[in-house]
Amino acid sequence: MSLETRLQYEFRRPELLLQALTHKSFAYENRAAAHNEKLEFLGDAVIDLVLGEFLMDLFPGDEEGSLSKKRASLVNEETLAVLARRHELPAVLRLGKGEAQSGGAEKPRLLGSAWEALCGALYLDGGYEPVRELLRREFRPLIEQLDPEQDYAADYKTRVQELAQKLDRATPVYELVSEEGPPHDRVFTVSLKVKEEEIARGAGRSKKAAEQQAAREGLNNPRWGKGDKS
Repeated sequence: MSLETRLQYEFRRPELLLQALTHKSFAYENRAAAHNEKLEFLGDAVIDLVLGEFLMDLFPGDEEGSLSKKRASLVNEETLAVLARRHELPAVLRLGKGEAQSGGAEKPRLLGSAWEALCGALYLDGGYEPVRELLRREFRPLIEQLDPEQDYAADYKTRVQELAQKLDRATPVYELVSEEGPPHDRVFTVSLKVKEEEIARGAGRSKKAAEQQAAREGLNNPRWGKGDKS
């Protein structure tokens, strides 16, 4: 079964599908015209939009904060990687030799990014409706498992923001400390500061992931977050 059959959509511009499946490591090694990072950027926004609309339909009585927390509990690296595997993306991803040899096709971060890129490509090729249908179909079983009475934990950055306002009446600042590694496998280190005091540092394969890790470490810092692990 082809990927398009699994998606229940046939691309009019197959080059978009190919781009969505092309990791930057492959592009660098083969001088390919385009890799999937820009499509990943677009897909991230499209997923947020579709899931936001879907959750509003399903939970009409929820306030913005509750809807945001539900969406955050659904849209994460692990969930997107599961969807990528369900559609057998590991078998069709185009990876550089080094990335492939290191098991890149099974890395949740890489798979989640590929799923976002695929959604971005679908949006550019067919508009909003095809990607809306795909995401509603894939996320409906997950949404139905949500407990409407549960107070879903906010992401770490949101919790740091709330805690900083409560404890210090300040806005947390995330500063990039370093970037290490080859272009196709960067590791970012970020510093979390409140009132110019460094609270914690975090590292990740993207700036966003590094910021979340720094926020998580900050919440576990007994000198500031008082070990807020809830």
